Amino acid sequence: MEIERRALYNLMRMSWLADSTIAAEPWQVEDYRALSLDLIFSRLKAHDIALTRNGLVAFAAEVDTPEELTDLVLHDDADVVEQDQVYLLLFEVWRRLITDRPSLSIFCDELDHMIYKYDNDATMDEEGMHDIIANLQDVLNQNFDQGAPPQEVFEMITGNCANDIENFLYDYILVQLHEKNEGYASELIEGFSPYVSEQKWFSLLRAEQVATHDMPEALSEIKKLVQQYSDKGDLEFNLELLSFMIKGGPHDLFVQVLQKTLPLLQVEEEYRELLMCCKDFFHERGKEAAEMVLEKIATKRSHYFADSTINSKDQTFEELLTLFKNK
Repeated sequence: MEIERRALYNLMRMSWLADSTIAAEPWQVEDYRALSLDLIFSRLKAHDIALTRNGLVAFAAEVDTPEELTDLVLHDDADVVEQDQVYLLLFEVWRRLITDRPSLSIFCDELDHMIYKYDNDATMDEEGMHDIIANLQDVLNQNFDQGAPPQEVFEMITGNCANDIENFLYDYILVQLHEKNEGYASELIEGFSPYVSEQKWFSLLRAEQVATHDMPEALSEIKKLVQQYSDKGDLEFNLELLSFMIKGGPHDLFVQVLQKTLPLLQVEEEYRELLMCCKDFFHERGKEAAEMVLEKIATKRSHYFADSTINSKDQTFEELLTLFKNK
């Protein structure tokens, strides 16, 4: 899926904030929200776009989006770089001044902004996060009510976002379940399930939700997911299945998923996560001897880099499986 222009620059900025060695021009990764309107208008003037606040509002009345506004005011001879520089400035002006007509790109920019704050700001206002998620659901429902297929509606949103919205929703709902906000989590699961493309992840969330009051029923759902998906070669999903089964999962079912997961490992970091999952499984069952063996395996491998390639015939694989055979 092609990512839209504002989302692309949000992605560039987030990547640069995570790793400032990434090659980028200052204007590509600047925090435009931090600029004063006077400075923005002066920069527009440097591009031969002489606008006042009233003048911009008048221009904006002729179009529906900041993208259309950019096309309206740009000079015909502007190259691609200048087009994007002007666009980023006008986008920020629209976001602040044209508040009565928030476009899809404006909404998705705010969604990206809130998700970034949620992931990186310990003082993040939880109510603000609730509000933006409720607005997201409203946008999805409104477009669905107008006849658009649910997953196409969701793709329209995700194409305008720098973040992986589906992955964020899964992680966010899982946090709500872990924090005992079951009612809210249940609303989100049911509200977003029709729209997401990877239904298995929301099925796993439902199992997590059911587990809060009926573990046998939850394990019945997990067994169905193992039958449907554990052969699909999705390492991340298999690891989540194993994590779920740490507390109360059947030994044989855990081993079944483990055997299908080992061949999927590609780098040392993934193996470490798997070893920790197995260690926690034994810890929950009071198997101290097995824990000690896994601790020794992990210690022996501690000098490997996290991105070191895993040998598909690593000798510790068999050692790991043997631990599970000796119940």
